[in-house]
Amino acid sequence: MPGVHPPVGAFLPLTLSEIRATRSAPGSLADRALAAERAAEDSWQALLGDCACARSGHFTYHLRLLSEAAGEYAGADWWRGHGSSHRDRVTAFELWVAEALAEGDGQEFAEACAGYDAALAHAMATVRDRPAAEPPAPVSHASR
Repeated sequence: MPGVHPPVGAFLPLTLSEIRATRSAPGSLADRALAAERAAEDSWQALLGDCACARSGHFTYHLRLLSEAAGEYAGADWWRGHGSSHRDRVTAFELWVAEALAEGDGQEFAEACAGYDAALAHAMATVRDRPAAEPPAPVSHASR
């Protein structure tokens, strides 16, 4: 159907824009954001078609991977310390997305995606704007 399929970046436009603006963002962050965007498009199409496959968790899995990559970009100390309020907001929106998919609620899904996108992009912009004396610290995979 014409006009139903969203343009690329329709679900995570702020996050994708922030990644493009961040020169030091690792490629894995961009890859995960694009994978999450594609999964959101698939979920949206399934919701429009009233398909139970929208509830499969595919999109929520990709959001989790994207959030983890953003945490790695931000650095463990900041993400779990000063940035914990950002992390908590991102997590809350992840849960809302999962709930909207479980209920098959397209309006809630769109609102939750917009909230997740704004929260993650804001966290990334905050990391990017930190003083040079406070570079992102790598996340230790042993601490997960």
